[in-house]
Amino acid sequence: MIMSHNEDRHLDFVLKHYKAGAFDTQKAIGRFKDANGIRPLPRRRWIFMISGMSAAAMLLVGVFLFMHRDARGWTEITADAAQVEHVLPDGSCVTLSSGSSLRYRMKETREIRMEGKVYFDVARDESRPFEVDADGAFVRVLGTEFMVDASDSPDGAEAKVYVAEGKVLFAKDSDAEGVILTEGMGAVLGDGAEVPVVEEKADVNSIAWQRGSFIFDQTPLKDVLDCLSKYYHVSFVATDLSKELSGEFYTDDLDLIIELIESALDVTIIKR
Repeated sequence: MIMSHNEDRHLDFVLKHYKAGAFDTQKAIGRFKDANGIRPLPRRRWIFMISGMSAAAMLLVGVFLFMHRDARGWTEITADAAQVEHVLPDGSCVTLSSGSSLRYRMKETREIRMEGKVYFDVARDESRPFEVDADGAFVRVLGTEFMVDASDSPDGAEAKVYVAEGKVLFAKDSDAEGVILTEGMGAVLGDGAEVPVVEEKADVNSIAWQRGSFIFDQTPLKDVLDCLSKYYHVSFVATDLSKELSGEFYTDDLDLIIELIESALDVTIIKR
């Protein structure tokens, strides 16, 4: 990859500010931008905001968002080839991963039925609970940010929930015993299980697809590469897995992530 003179200076500056065995991108890049008056470029993320539509089908540069309202008041949203962001009538925002869909109905209870993977930023309304039914998993909140992943999983999980902010109830269905999750917590409902199991250490990068970045905090390089491998569907080998990494990396450029890690930690990483 050919880098411009400014990009070379940017990288040189960043590499001077990493700690032995760790790499703090936020501090290094922040100092460089402050010193040189550089404004960050917008993230290259395909997100489209569409609201206030009762029945529509919209095509945007090859990305489909289908909406339809039926006679019972359910409005259906389906994301096609890329993630889509949509604002619900109550002000809540939902981000659908590609291939996901949901239906919503806003009455005494704000009802959501979904398939796939969806991130929710729920507008608080104590008079109307917000309930998500993911076909075998149930979540109830008043106002918070969380992800429900009910997509096909190779580990046999029926559904996963990660809470970015606030508090949620996660159960098999509305009448079943559940678990309370707060900020930074996650839980998994296994196939055939009656009660979700709280994860000992929830994966903050389970929402990297929605946030647009990976976050690592003194994370062993092996775990970093496992995370990148799962996200990009490639495998890696490295010359030294004993080092640790701290920092935040945008998800839109894997080659740049690898280049920065190699330079910062003095390792060689090979994709295969």
